[in-house]
Amino acid sequence: MGDSGGTLTLFSEHSYSRVMVFIDYRNIYENIRLLESNTRLDLFRLTQILMGNRDLVGAYVFDARMQFVTKDDATINMHNRLRELGFRVIARESIEYRDGAYVQKEVDVSMACEMLEHALTNHFDIAIVVSGDRDFVPVIQKVQAAGKRVEVAAFSESYNEETKRAADVYYMLDELPFMSMSSPTCQQGVDY
Repeated sequence: MGDSGGTLTLFSEHSYSRVMVFIDYRNIYENIRLLESNTRLDLFRLTQILMGNRDLVGAYVFDARMQFVTKDDATINMHNRLRELGFRVIARESIEYRDGAYVQKEVDVSMACEMLEHALTNHFDIAIVVSGDRDFVPVIQKVQAAGKRVEVAAFSESYNEETKRAADVYYMLDELPFMSMSSPTCQQGVDY
């Protein structure tokens, strides 16, 4: 074989690659809360950055909500804003109060099932997992075994070495320009 002069890789990038994005909302949100209080999370911009010039097939946001809510509930309103932007929101009615705090249940499993189902039905070429949660390593490996590529994006605070090793590509969210600063008196755009 001749030398092409470039770096040899196992994967080649194609602008026509079909991408699906799977966002673990609470994992990302909890990391944003650690930043300055006026930092806004722009999931629309984040999805655009991660997708690049590839074709977006679908973008899912996985979250939990209280079982009994009113139409004025902040979580419901946020989910509705995300739907208006084109995200498919899967919200489990699974928040439990335990040890003095609210914890979500079923969300990671729901996200893993959705990823695997779409991989096995050949709906995407590349899955982008937005979460640093190590619980996703088994599904990442199964999706790869189905012949798909998996990219992972996470904050350094939720960085996990096992997840990074399992991913075909790993993005540090701290380095991507998808957050903005907002004034508490000016609520333009979509706050998450």
